[in-house]
Amino acid sequence: MSDSASASRAASSPPARRRELEDDLHWGLVRLARGLGAAEIAAMRPLGLTVRGYVVLSQLVDGPARSQLAIGRAAAMDKSVLVTVLDELEQAGFVTRTPDPDDRRVRIVAATPAGRDVHTRAFAAILQVEEDFLSGLTSGQRRAFRLAVRALGTGPEAATFDTRPVGI
Repeated sequence: MSDSASASRAASSPPARRRELEDDLHWGLVRLARGLGAAEIAAMRPLGLTVRGYVVLSQLVDGPARSQLAIGRAAAMDKSVLVTVLDELEQAGFVTRTPDPDDRRVRIVAATPAGRDVHTRAFAAILQVEEDFLSGLTSGQRRAFRLAVRALGTGPEAATFDTRPVGI
């Protein structure tokens, strides 16, 4: 049998053995995300925040006030979800929303001093959750994992603002 015929048959043949579920990338990433998400939810609860609230505050504390649209895009959050989160944050006294003087249809969102304070505490809590979450890895593995997540999470493979599957 020629080398090209062997290569062609090998390319069309099923894998020699079925992959274990533990080797499936999607399955593993979903389990990791759910575990980390549950730990972050628990860490935010005593602060009167949701994880989404933390994400929104993270968009506001280090910069100028921003429009709701800009926050939604930066946080990859649907408009209706964002409005609910902003309602909760505003009710808690963590943000203010004011009409844009140049376009009264636009709302400008700013973190309040209380919002900045709770974000500082939430940030520390998230760092602790991440530290605990990664505790089974060596420092080199932690660095590599974070770099890989950053590269994939900000690259073309990452979910966009609209996370519905293509074609729907």
